[in-house]
Amino acid sequence: MRKAILLNFIVLISGFVWAVSTDLPQPAHYVEDRAGIVSADYRIKLNGLLQELEQKTGVQFIILTIDSTAPLPIEQFSIEVAEKWKLGHKGRDDGFLFTVAVKDRAFRFEVGYGLEGFLTDQFCGQVGRNVLVPLMQQGRYAEGIYQATLALTDRIARHYNVTLTGMPAGYRNPVSDRPTGTPLCVILPAILFILLLSARGIWPLLLLEGLFSGGYGRGYWAGGSRGGFGGGFGGGFGGGFGGFGGGMGGGFGGGGFSGRW
Repeated sequence: MRKAILLNFIVLISGFVWAVSTDLPQPAHYVEDRAGIVSADYRIKLNGLLQELEQKTGVQFIILTIDSTAPLPIEQFSIEVAEKWKLGHKGRDDGFLFTVAVKDRAFRFEVGYGLEGFLTDQFCGQVGRNVLVPLMQQGRYAEGIYQATLALTDRIARHYNVTLTGMPAGYRNPVSDRPTGTPLCVILPAILFILLLSARGIWPLLLLEGLFSGGYGRGYWAGGSRGGFGGGFGGGFGGGFGGFGGGMGGGFGGGGFSGRW
């Protein structure tokens, strides 16, 4: 009996900790610096840039710094916060949450459905590895967050064909839009072609005919779907500088990138 009571108590406490871990108030600013790592000058630059981004593109981009996401992994923490904050617009799914957990030495780019076509996992990964992580490893947290945000917002602005006056003059994005490495759609057909050349009989000819006539459909290299957290939600924010109001939220599907430094 005593063990059962103790077990129920542990489950209750664990559920409470789990519940409050993402129970954050609605954002009052585009930069929610709860870890206290973003200096005033960078905070002003970022708030102004992200406000302009929303005004010109509709994309709602929030930066959240926090000490730790424990007991949750940063991936689950980030998407739960994005859902509770109702980022993005319903039907456009254009929310973005940039989470930094200082004591965990971890970060996450949470990308709304509507942004995944150009803020790909690969692009976000390059921003994380090549821009953010080197500066974070040097303890230059505010600068790392700023430079990563510049790379991301520049990509968004280019997609929507707008100019952001909050970007530094002459800014050049250090991250390329072009994919790195050789894609599978090139490698696999090349391997198949070599195998066909080395084979004999009628089967290679039939296989080639099927490939060029479309008889084999999409094949292994045509791509697939990525699992994640589904669903949409209502809500959002608007209004003046750093002030958020009312309800137009979009959906998140687990797209983005997370890493450590």
